[in-house]
Amino acid sequence: MLDEKYDAFQEAHVASQDIQDAAVRMEEVVYKEAPKKDKKNKKSNGFKAVVATGLICSLLGGGIGGAIGANMTMRNAAEELSNTSGTGHQVQLIGNKSQISPVVAIAQKVMPSVVGVKTYGTYNYWGRQIDNQELGSGSGIIYSEDGYVITNYHVIENATSVTVTLSDGAEYDARIVGADSSSDLAVLKVEAQNLPAATLGDSDELQIGELVVAIGNPLGYENTVTDGIVSGLNRQLTNYTDAMTLIQTNAAINSGNSGGALVNSKGEVIGINSAKLVASNAEGMGFALSINEVKPIVEELISKGHVSRPYMGVTINSQYQVDESTAEKYEIPMGIQIADVMKGGPAERAGLRAGDIIYKVNDTLIQSFDDLSDIIDNCKVGDTLRVLADRNGQKVTANVTLAEGNN
Repeated sequence: MLDEKYDAFQEAHVASQDIQDAAVRMEEVVYKEAPKKDKKNKKSNGFKAVVATGLICSLLGGGIGGAIGANMTMRNAAEELSNTSGTGHQVQLIGNKSQISPVVAIAQKVMPSVVGVKTYGTYNYWGRQIDNQELGSGSGIIYSEDGYVITNYHVIENATSVTVTLSDGAEYDARIVGADSSSDLAVLKVEAQNLPAATLGDSDELQIGELVVAIGNPLGYENTVTDGIVSGLNRQLTNYTDAMTLIQTNAAINSGNSGGALVNSKGEVIGINSAKLVASNAEGMGFALSINEVKPIVEELISKGHVSRPYMGVTINSQYQVDESTAEKYEIPMGIQIADVMKGGPAERAGLRAGDIIYKVNDTLIQSFDDLSDIIDNCKVGDTLRVLADRNGQKVTANVTLAEGNN
């Protein structure tokens, strides 16, 4: 009788150990992006992982009773997770116990591609101009093996010299190849070869709720890694940049993170960390420039040193916007009034003058400066706009050929 009880105890003990081993295996997961083919059949594998992990915890807390049946359940759950296929984000078991968090593998892959950026220039100290002083620091991303580095414009603004420090501590003098204030982007060049260039992803494929990791040098703390999710897409920040849309994340982004990498679960850079919303009623609201918009600007900065953007050559002040009540009162069309025209610019050459009220461009009614700005942003240098304006009650038609404006 004692022998039978001892044998039963041994079987239960072995089964309990198998459950604990399964728990360890279930915790060792990494996320992997799968091709998006059949969205109708996409299932939440992350939810399965949460349910299965909760099941493990409850079973381990429930004693040895029923251990053999529970052991089979956990083996089936582990097998299902490890063999998951289809669309969306898969969960795959891995054997290395040091990689319990997917962030570990992401950081190990991307960290060598993220650099520190320090800027130097003239500092005004109580009315005295002091040269070659450190102005600030930020982060950057190695764009190519031959030494091109992406960072933010505001990181290198006003700098007369720049240094770049790699993750292994190697330091290089850097040359500013090009900078663009409208997009808040800049490209640096260091004289080095075989650098660990970052792998760039596809920011158009991002989904809200997706895991992301921010890597940079906030407040001088090098190689800092924070994690979070994609909180929002296609965001715009007032008084930051009208030229770009932003990825919103709750991954911690602080001063010095600017120019660093926002990375997806495959270790691909999908954004350039650039801004943080600072307010007493806001928390965990960071923003990154989407990499798909960054790439063509970076290529243009490398090839030309600047970004070519079409401009019309007019100055519009918000106080000259003609709203509905003003239009009715003075019997003029709704629109925006030109405050000034640039001498020799496209608008002046087409015959527009200060005081003209622009109310239609091509087939679009113009009721705010944003209406006009959106049209120009979608044009190329050399495109011609048919502008309708009111000049003291008289209709004026002007064909404005957009010229190149550099930042």
